[in-house]
Amino acid sequence: MEKALFLLENSAQLASILKKMSLEEKVAQLIHVAGYSNRDDSHEEYLLTLIEKYGIGGIIFFQGTPSAQAAITNRCQAASQIPLMISIDGEWGLGMRLDESMGFPYQLALGALQDNTLIYKMGKEVARQCKRIGIHVNFAPDADINNNPKNPVIGFRSFGEDKYKVAEKSIAYMKGLQDGGVMACGKHFPGHGDTSTDSHMALPVLGHDLERLEEMEFYPFKRLIEEGVASMMVAHLQLPAFEPNKNLASTLSKNIVDGLLKKHLGFEGLIFTDALDMKGVSSFHKPGVVDKLAFMAGNDVLLFSENVEAAINEIIKGVENGEILASEIDARCMKILKAKKWLGVFDQKSVETEGLHQELHTTEALALNTQLFDKSLTRITNHKSLLPIKAAQKTLSIAWVNDKMQVPGKGTEQLMHHLLIPNSDNEEAGDITSFQQKLKKSIDIECVCFKNNEIEQNLDTLQKRLSKVDVVILSLHGLELKPINDFGITTELLTLVKLISEKSKVIMLLPTSPYALEKFPNLKELDEILVAYQENSFTIDSVIKALKGDIVPEGVLPVSIKGL
Repeated sequence: MEKALFLLENSAQLASILKKMSLEEKVAQLIHVAGYSNRDDSHEEYLLTLIEKYGIGGIIFFQGTPSAQAAITNRCQAASQIPLMISIDGEWGLGMRLDESMGFPYQLALGALQDNTLIYKMGKEVARQCKRIGIHVNFAPDADINNNPKNPVIGFRSFGEDKYKVAEKSIAYMKGLQDGGVMACGKHFPGHGDTSTDSHMALPVLGHDLERLEEMEFYPFKRLIEEGVASMMVAHLQLPAFEPNKNLASTLSKNIVDGLLKKHLGFEGLIFTDALDMKGVSSFHKPGVVDKLAFMAGNDVLLFSENVEAAINEIIKGVENGEILASEIDARCMKILKAKKWLGVFDQKSVETEGLHQELHTTEALALNTQLFDKSLTRITNHKSLLPIKAAQKTLSIAWVNDKMQVPGKGTEQLMHHLLIPNSDNEEAGDITSFQQKLKKSIDIECVCFKNNEIEQNLDTLQKRLSKVDVVILSLHGLELKPINDFGITTELLTLVKLISEKSKVIMLLPTSPYALEKFPNLKELDEILVAYQENSFTIDSVIKALKGDIVPEGVLPVSIKGL
């Protein structure tokens, strides 16, 4: 078993720092709070107060931009006597949290890749971008096995349902990050894949027995530990097999953090809680108390603490009443200092903001991202192959748009393709999607676009058009990524798909989770299906290249689909 390398750090500098710290300062090093670079000055003042008054150990950043985050990081680091550990939840890179930054494929798309060296390269590039804006820890990879298609919170964040592939791809991502100088974090231990509740909203139950957990859920985490992952994040789950208290999340259970993760699985690296503001824990314990319970369970870093003063006071009370050993606080604090030393935090200079955007969007990064999306594109052929589109065929592009989709406030790489644009070639034909606009530049094709509520009134006209074409490219836009509301698939859409498949040869483009395919009762009637896993400019380009024959889709479905 490969040891987490930061544990080998052993210097007089760290011993000297620890010796000079008060008990309150040692406890504060365990606490990381949430930071945002898109809020007003009062938020920055709040962070600076926590740094100057208590000496908190770190900040996990969420929304904002790279330049704004770099600027606030510089000011916070300058105010901190012991440099801060800066982290981000960037499973698909900075674009998961920050505008004006690059988003790499979701992990489910990476699950379709046959070449894991590309995932390693992505991890290394994500690390480069993180380091460039002063981030030390990326809470990735997600090592959950998504063996529940109805999972409301993991789904597209998982590499898939095969434990071996999930483990190998998690290891590739982890090694890329850590070889790039950023701490990786396996999550969400002990495994959030086979749950039906979102731990942000309530406490999910993972009710399997020990034999099943050892065989399935624990497997990727055990492999990550063997390969030297530096940190783990513990999920807010209820595990009856290990914890009899049904209201005690795994994050707060000594049986699970200390007994299972540390002693049984032998993990010695840094242990982060999942965010302590999530309802899976905050519904049962007030701020401060939840932090103390998390520490007593064996966690090293208390992430997204809601009340720093209450957390410090409760843990110090625990020392005073004999619940907590002061030597244990020393040991956890030293562990964090070692991690900071290994990450170069003590030697870090301020983040240079000049040229930042250009350095985050290099030609090499763009080329890698293009390759990842191209290689993940997945083709399902039921009948005679229709790819590439032949010039002699009369082809019609039909776009269906879910105009009821709720647009998430994500990074700018997530172009809003459900928004329509004018058809510049034929204004009387109505609006088309940006996918169709781009497609028309590559292929001689007619285009028609329907919003969801326009289908029924146009069925007769559509049937006449279908009788005059050889092939239909049916593209679906604005679908949901999560299974809520059937991924946004409506009865009107099902009617449209049935009509087209009965009247014509069809290539259907699905730019969302492949689980959405299970909502179509006539999958076998579709000649070709292209699964793109998400909708952005990269996937649009990949699909058009496949239609033209410039690339051959190589992706393999990372999950099982009923009906195929």
